[in-house]
Amino acid sequence: MTIGPDIHPKRARPLPFVVAWAAMLVLAGLSLLTAFLGLGVWAPVIQFGIAAIQTSALFILFMRLKGPPSLKWVFAVTGFLWLAFLYGLSMTDYADRRGWPQLYTTSGPGFEAHGNGP
Repeated sequence: MTIGPDIHPKRARPLPFVVAWAAMLVLAGLSLLTAFLGLGVWAPVIQFGIAAIQTSALFILFMRLKGPPSLKWVFAVTGFLWLAFLYGLSMTDYADRRGWPQLYTTSGPGFEAHGNGP
């Protein structure tokens, strides 16, 4: 019999976390597999889908966002928006690289030193 409030927080059961961890490993392996399958333009779509599933599992289970709105949601949404902002900046950088890397080049800097130039 205890006197006063219970000082130990409510303990979470480990089984959902172990299952989520195993699912994360399986999804990471699936993402790695899709990188080597040669799916063409569908590879990024599938890989971003896998990443979205992993992110939602992290948000719901590990950050404990399931339930009524709280201050945790503000931080989670803010982090997600910063991540989207950084992805957007990376995509603009990638989209501006026309003709990179240059393929089938037989002249230019570096070729003269090896005698491979015209």
